[in-house]
Amino acid sequence: MISSNPKQVLLLRTDLAAKVGRVEALLLSQLDYWLERTHNFAAGRFWVYNTEAEWARQLGVSVSSIHRASQSLERQGLIVRQRHNRLAYDQTLSYSVCYDALGRLGFPGGRRGFVAGQETPSADPWDRPLADDELYAETEAGA
Repeated sequence: MISSNPKQVLLLRTDLAAKVGRVEALLLSQLDYWLERTHNFAAGRFWVYNTEAEWARQLGVSVSSIHRASQSLERQGLIVRQRHNRLAYDQTLSYSVCYDALGRLGFPGGRRGFVAGQETPSADPWDRPLADDELYAETEAGA
C-alpha cells in the first residue's frame, strides 16, 4: 500500500494530456483546483496567482517546464495570464482558465465540471466564489 498525504494529490487527465501536453494538463488541473477555491475576482473572471517556482514545486516539475507549459496554454487560448501587481519588482502572474476554450476541445464545464467531466447549466455555478459554508459542506460530505 502506498502511504501518502491525501492533500497532496495531483490529477492528470490523460485524454487532456494527449491533446495539450502532460505538464500543460497538470497545470490546468492545478489551476482549476485553485480557481474553485479563490475569491479573487477581477475583469470578469476569477484569478489565482503564484510564481512559476511555486507552481513547479506544487507539480513536481522544473520552473522551465512551467514556463513552457504556461506559454503553450496561453498560445492555445486555454489560459490567460496577467500581472495584477502595482510594484514593478513583483513579477507574480495571475492565471485564469478559459473554460469556453476547454469546452471546444471536448472538456466541458466550469469550476467544478472540468475535473468531473460534467456539463454545467447555462447559468454557470462558477460565476461566484464558493461560500465558506459550501466549502465546509463539501469537505464533510467527502469525509
